[in-house]
Amino acid sequence: MSTIIPFPASLKNTMKQIAMERKYPVVIEVLNRGTEEELILNSQTEAQALIDVARIEMLNASLKYPFWDEDSAKYDRAHEDAFQEIQMGLFEKTTMYIGQAYKVVTTV
Repeated sequence: MSTIIPFPASLKNTMKQIAMERKYPVVIEVLNRGTEEELILNSQTEAQALIDVARIEMLNASLKYPFWDEDSAKYDRAHEDAFQEIQMGLFEKTTMYIGQAYKVVTTV
C-alpha cells in the first residue's frame, strides 16, 4: 500500500539533485513519483532511504563546517550558517514530513 506525504517542492528538488549526483537509484525512483509537492512511498525501506540521504548530508555538513558551534574556540559564523541550513532545512524538514507517516531512524 502506498503512502502519500505532502512534501515541499523545493525540498524534493534538493533531494533529487543529491540523489542524482550520488547515483542513489532507489531514492531517484521514489522522488520521481507523484507531483512536485508530494512523496509516494511504497515501503518502510523507501522511507528510510530518503531519511538516510538527509542523515548523510548532516554528517557531511558536520565534517565540512566543523566550527559551526558558538562554543568552539574556532567558531565561524559562515560555518554556523551553512551547517544550520542543512540541519534546520534538509534534515529536520525531511525527518518531520516522513516521520509523521513512518517510524524511521534519524540519529546521525
